[in-house]
Amino acid sequence: MFKDNDVICFLGDSITAAGLWMGEVYQLLRKKYKIKCFNCGVAGGSARKAVQYLHCECLIRNPDYVSIMFGINDINRDLYDDELEGQEDLPQKKADAIKLCISKYAEIVDEIVKSGATPIICIPVPYDEVTVSDEKIYRCQCAMDELEIAFRALAEKYDCPVVDFKKAFMPKLGKEGIMNTDRVHPTPHGHHIMAQTFLCDLGEIDSPDYDSSFEFEDWNKKRYDAEQKLHCVNFVEYAGMFDAGWALGKTYEEKKQIAKERYDECEDKTTFIPTAYLDYIENIDNRSRMLGEIAKLTIF
Repeated sequence: MFKDNDVICFLGDSITAAGLWMGEVYQLLRKKYKIKCFNCGVAGGSARKAVQYLHCECLIRNPDYVSIMFGINDINRDLYDDELEGQEDLPQKKADAIKLCISKYAEIVDEIVKSGATPIICIPVPYDEVTVSDEKIYRCQCAMDELEIAFRALAEKYDCPVVDFKKAFMPKLGKEGIMNTDRVHPTPHGHHIMAQTFLCDLGEIDSPDYDSSFEFEDWNKKRYDAEQKLHCVNFVEYAGMFDAGWALGKTYEEKKQIAKERYDECEDKTTFIPTAYLDYIENIDNRSRMLGEIAKLTIF
């Protein structure tokens, strides 16, 4: 499917931003092609938020292909808390969240097509309602299934390739340690399954090797490390504060002050969000340099 000099951007939420499955895809594709891959995932991202940063974080790279995976942050899974059952307006709230996601997802696909790139529609990793753990279960996979129908319809409309992560994961849930206890994020082995599924569904390998192990090569580890530092900045810029547009019109110093105030409000300062605030305060002034470093490390 791919060829020399192609540019592939990976647009998505924290599962994409984590960089593991995308990094494996890139390393394996680079053995076959002179190709560039850029991780445009944003932790906490959603189709609704991605509309606002699609061009400045993704399409600005002039991609030939854009992989898209959203859904789990769009459906508002708190609405699927069993304790809310019986509330009169609950069905409408669920329906509104699904409708908004489909609308914004369609807008993203349309913009990608207009740019001249080919969207790659990814059926998202399922929410894990199966694994036994102390983590609360939100029975929200039904909403993800509704999104799948809409995503497949868009793929048919635009004649886009489809990657089916759900199909790969569903038989393995609760058996093979592929999901973290939060029921949303894959383990490293889960990311390996994603990478193999992506390559297989797009015809780059004949069959997925789910049982093999994978490690980043040195060049890819350096690229990954630089990418992850930038993603902490992007998390705060686009998803970790109020909304994707919170930083518009503000100076670096004003944004850093807001991040400092939010950091001070965090009770446990060892978790991802307060750590991201500190990274943001330290690195937002150098964001252009960080983008340049990732571009340098991505050159074949």
